[in-house]
Amino acid sequence: MNADEIKNLQKKLRPFLILPSVVYGSFVTIRNFLYDKSLLKSEAYSSKIISVGNIAVGGVGKTPVVIELAKKLSKYGDICVIVGNYPKKDKRVHIVSVKGSIFKKTDTVSDEAYMIAKKTDITVIASKSRKAAIELAVGLGSKYIILDDALHKRSIKKDFEICVVDKEKPFEDGFYLPAGTIRDAKSSLRRCDVVICVNKSRCKLKKVECNEALIENLGVFDNKGQKIKNKPSAFVFCGIGKPTYFLKSVEECGLKIKGYKFFKDHYMYTQKDLFELKKMKNESDADILLTTYKDFVKIENEDVYYLDMGLKIEKFDELIGRIL
Repeated sequence: MNADEIKNLQKKLRPFLILPSVVYGSFVTIRNFLYDKSLLKSEAYSSKIISVGNIAVGGVGKTPVVIELAKKLSKYGDICVIVGNYPKKDKRVHIVSVKGSIFKKTDTVSDEAYMIAKKTDITVIASKSRKAAIELAVGLGSKYIILDDALHKRSIKKDFEICVVDKEKPFEDGFYLPAGTIRDAKSSLRRCDVVICVNKSRCKLKKVECNEALIENLGVFDNKGQKIKNKPSAFVFCGIGKPTYFLKSVEECGLKIKGYKFFKDHYMYTQKDLFELKKMKNESDADILLTTYKDFVKIENEDVYYLDMGLKIEKFDELIGRIL
């Protein structure tokens, strides 16, 4: 299920989910209080730990922020990005890449881990255990360690905390999981060094420092990474949290959408899926089969094109200076 389908299901089941949400919200509040008062301890490490997380579940732009941070910080020392290996069930610690040399792909590690390894020349580790991954990264000599999706990981002491939100009011649905999308308290924003707001209008969060960020379309590319200059029609497919956002991005590039197919988030494609997608593309009379880069790295098929995205972060050099 994608984020839109989950949101609709939550609305239908909300009367039955309120009590579990209250219980979960209470747990979050108590846990944060215990860490804030140092009654629970956070473990410190010799490498500098930078956390990139979010308040609400779902895609908000964390991965593009992680990629841009890694590229910038790599000028100042060895970088390691640590990614949770969701939705894989494997509990081992996986070295995905070391300084640009890639060892593992999406049949073993998460799509985010492989995508970050493809887009950067750094070390990437995928693991369900962040602490085990940090210990390995420290052993590899990483000066800076970027933790993806770690705002709620209070047992790890962070040297710099970044929260990413994708709208002006991330708490507008008003409900904790499972009735809503909120997974951490609003007060958590106060311990963040900066909030990066990924949208086109000014962020309205109060009492926190916000940097605006704008996602930009880099264009359509073939399987060899060559940008195409024409505007072909496309049959579009993806397996991401917010697929309707991708449709809008395709339209913004000037491509005509002849049809589309959505898969669940983190979907692993099979040869049968590719056969069916190519069939739907031909039946729709589209020129190309188009997906996201996140989906493409799980396929890397010569008949599939991808739309790549970049991120421009306001006052980014100042942010890097603060981290250093």
